[in-house]
Amino acid sequence: MREHLRAVLLLQPEWTSKNTLGMKRRGQLVRDEVADWLKEQLPAIRQAVPVEIDDWQAEGSDGTGLKAEIPWARVHSFSRSDSATKGWYVVYLFSAPGDRVYLSLMQGATRWQNGEFKPRPRRELQERARWMRGRLATRLLERPDLVDEIELKARKSDLGRAYEAGNVVAFEYSLGALPSDEVLKADLTFLGGVLSELYEIVERAVDLPGEQAPEIADAEVEAERSAGKARRRRRLRLSSAERIAIERRAVAVAMEHLDGQGYEVEDVGAKESYDIDARRAGEHLFVEVKGTTTVWTDSSEIVLTKNEVELHLDKYPNTMLVIVSSIVLDRTATPPTASGGKLRVVHPWQIAVPNLTPLSYKYLVGE
Repeated sequence: MREHLRAVLLLQPEWTSKNTLGMKRRGQLVRDEVADWLKEQLPAIRQAVPVEIDDWQAEGSDGTGLKAEIPWARVHSFSRSDSATKGWYVVYLFSAPGDRVYLSLMQGATRWQNGEFKPRPRRELQERARWMRGRLATRLLERPDLVDEIELKARKSDLGRAYEAGNVVAFEYSLGALPSDEVLKADLTFLGGVLSELYEIVERAVDLPGEQAPEIADAEVEAERSAGKARRRRRLRLSSAERIAIERRAVAVAMEHLDGQGYEVEDVGAKESYDIDARRAGEHLFVEVKGTTTVWTDSSEIVLTKNEVELHLDKYPNTMLVIVSSIVLDRTATPPTASGGKLRVVHPWQIAVPNLTPLSYKYLVGE
């Protein structure tokens, strides 16, 4: 493996987006030799990690079509990161000038936007990396030779800078001091173990910046299960008691707000397809309340049932949506408790039908 890494690094100064002889050789090294070596290490990773993961995979890429300035080869759980743009993984990243290669604990650094992959916001990537370093701090102290920052020195690629921002920790190997294969194996196995712990953290996290809200993720899991397609072994991120605590906190915040606005309020969520009945003088509002532990952004989503959609379409403009975000969930209490929250009110609330995304369908097969 040491010689494969050296060969790729020596070709990096020749980088061009065109498929030259040098770039063809680089692609063969990354996609075949390096990726094959990683595949050979998967049984050792599987055996060493504290969490059972049975879908470890390895792959390498030097670009699709045009040749990438920063080629990579990664190890990942397919169900948790079926694409290098998604999830978290361990990856070799080769610097643009070829002076070093990193073995990085990395996150998907791009998003599909307007028909192409674009880097995620640098600040978001950095915030997520800092959050994860904090959760893994004790484990990472075992290897003081890990670095928090990587320098790929990309000349043309915005993606290189996104990789730098998305790095959690990494082993740094310079061209002039590449370690032995035994050291490379040990470092890979260590980061594979850290990655398995990271996957557990992500599955249970309710406040990971930039991550899909737990209630959205759980709704997708339930939809898959109801259709008999729960193949990805995804687990629910919120327990029933935790969901109830978040919902009750959101309703309490909403009712306090409406009471302060002079409405007479009643919690009707247990018997109606909306949450709060609010009346003031001749006004009658049908209020939908949604709570989340995540920070609300322009790309945040909520889950609506068929009955909720139909009711609020019918009752508009006497409709209101109240979102309570950044709720603090205390999982140490029995039962779990929730506090805090930031209020967002949409009134009147008109459901934009094009913004609805079906999670599953009911289908009449017929004769």
